[in-house]
Amino acid sequence: MAAKKRTRKVRVPFRQNRQSRRRSDDWTRQYHTDNDQLQDTQQHESVRAKGALSRKRTIRLAADDTVVADESLWRRGTVTAVHGLICYINDHEGRNWTCTVRRILRTLRIESRSPVTVGDRVWFSDHSASSDGQPVGVIERVDPRQSVLSRRDGRGRQHTICANADQLLIVTSAAQPKLKPHLIDRYLVAGHKGGLHPVVCVNKIDLTAEHEGIDPEDLLIYTQSSGPADECDPDDEAVREPITIGSVLTELRRIGYTCITTSAVTRAGLEELRAVLTGHISVLSGQSGVGKSTLLNALQPGLELRVADVSAESEKGKHTTTHARLLRLDGGGYVVDTPGIRAFDLWSVEAAELEALFPDFAAPLQHCRFKDCFHRDEEGCAVRAAVTRGAISRRRYLSYLKMFDEVAQRQP
Repeated sequence: MAAKKRTRKVRVPFRQNRQSRRRSDDWTRQYHTDNDQLQDTQQHESVRAKGALSRKRTIRLAADDTVVADESLWRRGTVTAVHGLICYINDHEGRNWTCTVRRILRTLRIESRSPVTVGDRVWFSDHSASSDGQPVGVIERVDPRQSVLSRRDGRGRQHTICANADQLLIVTSAAQPKLKPHLIDRYLVAGHKGGLHPVVCVNKIDLTAEHEGIDPEDLLIYTQSSGPADECDPDDEAVREPITIGSVLTELRRIGYTCITTSAVTRAGLEELRAVLTGHISVLSGQSGVGKSTLLNALQPGLELRVADVSAESEKGKHTTTHARLLRLDGGGYVVDTPGIRAFDLWSVEAAELEALFPDFAAPLQHCRFKDCFHRDEEGCAVRAAVTRGAISRRRYLSYLKMFDEVAQRQP
C-alpha cells in the first residue's frame, strides 16, 4: 500500500480582483423610500470575517510547497510566450499548446507580476478532450527557476522577464539611441544577481561611420570628473575626462566581460555574435530601438520579427516587440527576444551585497579597513584607493554609488 502523501495547510492572500464584495443591500435607500417595509435587520444579519481574515484563503500544500493534485495525467513543457493570461507551451514531443494558469498557482505567486514567464519549465493538465481536440491545457506547477532576469516594475513588484536562460546578451547601440554606460552596469548587476553570464553587444556601428565619419569606439558619449575618488562628483566641471564607446568597452573587457560590436546593415560582427549564441539559451535585452529584433532577423532570415525606426528628435525607439518570445536558432541554441525598456530598476538587491555584484571590486574590497565598508566615505577604504590609482574605473565607481543610493533608500 502506497504511503499517504503528507500535506499541510497554509493561508495565502486572495488576488486583488477577488477582495472586493459587491454591495447587495442599500438599507438607507429602503428606509427613505418605504419606511414601512424596513425589516428588523438583525434577523437577517450575517457574520462576515473582517480585516485580514477576509483577505486570505486556506490551501493544502505538499512537503515541497507544491499544490496537492492528481499528477498522473500532467504533461511537461517549456513556456515559449506569454500574452496576458494565456501561455504558449512547447512540450517534449514538440507539440505546441495554449494554456491558462491555475488560479491557485497565481495566488501562491501573488507578489510577482510574472507567476509564469518565458523559459519556465511547467507541468500542465490536458484539457483537449473538452475542447474538440484542440491542444489546450491548464498550467498546474512551475519548476524551480535555475536563473532569472528580473526588474522592479512601476508598482514595486518583481517583473521576471525571462527564466532558465544561461546567458544575458545586453544589446545597446552606438547611436540612435546612444549608448548608456550606467544602464549597461545595471544589466550586469541584474545578470550576476539572477545567475546569468553577461555579454555586451554594441549594435548599429554603421551609423557612426556613415554620419560621424569616425571609428565607432572613438564616439564621445559624455565627460565626467577625473578628480580623486573621495571628491568624485559627476556634476563637477573643474576637471573633465572624455568617456567614449571605446573606453567603456575597454574597461569592461579588462574586467573579463565579452564585448562585441555589430551591424545588421553591414553584417559586421554577426559571425562573432552567432558563435556567442550557439549552444546557449540567451536572453536579449536592452533599450527600445537598439535593434535586438533586427539582429535576430539578420542572423536567421525567415523570422520576420517586427522592427521600426527610432525617433530622430527623442532618440527613443518604439515597442515593436510587445511580448518576450523563445526562438530556436538553426545553428543551435535558443534566444529570447524581449520588449525594449526605458528604465531598469534593480529587483531584490540589498545595499550590502551590491559590492559583490561588481567583479572589479573583488580584489580591493578584501583590504578595506572595516568589514562593513560601503565604499562611500569610510576611512581606509581600499576600493576608493583603487579608484584613485586607476585600478577601478571612476565611471564604474560612480555607477556603483548611484545604484547604492537607490537600493539603500528602499530598505527598511
